[in-house]
Formats: sequence, C-alpha cells, structure tokens
Amino acid sequence: MAKKSGKITIHDIAYELGLNASTVSRALADNPVVSQKTRDLVRAKAAALNYQPNRIAAALRRGRSDILGVIVPALDRAFFGKVIRGIEEKAGKAGFHIIVCQSYDSAKRERAMVDTLRRLQVDGIMVSVAKDKEQANNVDFYQNVIASGFPIHFFDTIAEGVDAPVVVIDNEQGGFEATSHLIKAGYQRIAHLRGPQHVPIYRDRYLGYIRAMEAGGLTVDPGYVIDIVSHFDNGEEAFLSLWDLTQPPDAVFSSSDYSAAAGIKASEKHGIRVPEDLAIIGFSNESFTEIITPNLSTVDQQTLEMGRRTAERMIAVVAGNATSEDMEQRLVLAPRVIVRGSSSVL
Repeated sequence: MAKKSGKITIHDIAYELGLNASTVSRALADNPVVSQKTRDLVRAKAAALNYQPNRIAAALRRGRSDILGVIVPALDRAFFGKVIRGIEEKAGKAGFHIIVCQSYDSAKRERAMVDTLRRLQVDGIMVSVAKDKEQANNVDFYQNVIASGFPIHFFDTIAEGVDAPVVVIDNEQGGFEATSHLIKAGYQRIAHLRGPQHVPIYRDRYLGYIRAMEAGGLTVDPGYVIDIVSHFDNGEEAFLSLWDLTQPPDAVFSSSDYSAAAGIKASEKHGIRVPEDLAIIGFSNESFTEIITPNLSTVDQQTLEMGRRTAERMIAVVAGNATSEDMEQRLVLAPRVIVRGSSSVL
C-alpha cells in the first residue's frame, strides 16, 4: 500500500500499480511512448491518491513553470484588483497561472517578494513598485535581477532608473485634462492636492495641473497646492486648510480619489456644497466614486487594459515570440476624464 501520510509521489503511484516510476512519469506527461491503457490507469490511480505534481521540480526539468508573479502595494484597492483581473484574463488564456504578493508600499518587502517568487521558479514578475522613499534603494537590486536574464515588467508605479519594460497611464495628460475640465466648466481658483513628489505618477499629475493652469491663463497660487499622502486619513485636514484661506478655491483637482472622497465628506460636514461652492475631481476611478454623493468626477486609468497589456508583453517575452512592439520599453495608455456630479458645469 502507498504511505498513509505525507505527500504522494510518482513512486507511490508506481508501487500501487507495479510499474516503474519512469513509466508513471511519462504517463502523467501523456507521453505516447506509454500505451493509452496504461496512461488512463496511471491517471485514475493518481486521482484516487490525490496526487499533486511538484511544479517546481517540473519547472526545473522543463526550464519553464508557466507561472507568473505579480507584486502590488495593496490588494484592498479596486485599482489593483482590476489590473490583476486584466493580467489573469490574458495569462489564463495563454495557459499561465499567477501568484500575487503585496508589498504594503514597503520597498524592502518588495525586494523580499521578488526573491521569494524567483525561488518558486516563476517565469517572470510584473511589479507596481512601493511608494515609500526607500524605493530608490531598489534600483541596483532590479538592475542586477534584469542583468541575470530574468524578466521584470513594471506597471502603474515604476522604478525610475531601471531599464525594463513598463506599462503606464499618461499621468501628466490625465492631470492636464482633469484641470482643463474644471477650467472649461468656468472655475477660476483651482487648487491641487498633490501626492508625494518622489513618486513619478504624482509628480506627473502635478505637472499636468501646472500645464493646464498656464494654458488656461490662470495663475498657480502656491497656497492652493497642498501636499497629502494620498489616503483618506488627511483629506479632511487638507480641504479645511484650503477653505480657511482668505479667498478659498472654487475647485480642487486631487491626485487621489481617496483624498477627493475625503474632501466631499469634509465639505458635507462643514456645510460646503459640492459642486455649488466647491467642485472636486479625483484620479483613478476607484469603485466607490460612483456610489458616494455626489458621484465623484475622476480620471480613468484604463486598469483592465493596463493589466492585459502588461501580461501580453510578459508572456510574449517568456514564450520567446515577442515582437518589436512587445519589446518597446514604454507603453503609455491614454487617460479618460469621467465627469460626474462633483464637478458639474456652473
């Protein structure tokens, strides 16, 4: 009889059937060298014993695991959930599985996740990098990984200074179009809730805001630019600091939907009408933007498409059939402004 405890191996199946382990291995691989009758017999016994193949061992033999790694800052954000859905959609159709890890916005943990996934013999890793300031320390780490021949692709938040393929939204254009929407709607005193400027996506959104203000002939008041950490927690504080100004803004472009939503909540709490007294537009098109009151205007980041294109490019490289388009270092997707009740026309 096969052992009663522990992981079932091909040797256990071979013992049960009175076959050689090599015959069982070939049968499980559907090798035509083994008769169909024996292949069916081996598969039936494997199922009866609840045999699970050792994917890592198989990967070492084949030189490919058909498993891809994905690292994101957090899984509780709708943005990353949609990107992962896009990745899984393309990966599944191509016969790949994915393993998803969270960095919790820690560059140190991100490095550990890359090392862990590589030990698990994944074929490549797709990363949206952590936003903490320690990310600068990961440049040499990623360069060494890539120099070893291991595929790394970045999406959304990228590692600056690392020569690797990336898929991003045009954040500067998104900031420009969001601010331009407010200007075209008739707003004149437009403030900006600015994300951490060491993070490329927030820096680009701020540059888009500046460009739109200049194009619209409006002056950027330094007092209207408030630095935030792009979370719900300090959004109320940021909005109230703006409202306490001698001449408060009549509109706000936030680099984050979370801070924009906090602004709507703070406005309601303090009797500020949105959009009558203050128009608000965010960035990302998180799922909650459609259900808060008023609905939040925002910039859509093409999350599903970002996931799909990132996966397509990675799979093409792993499969060895990448085209020149797949190998382009930077794929930039176009943003789309979604106008809702928080910034209706004056």
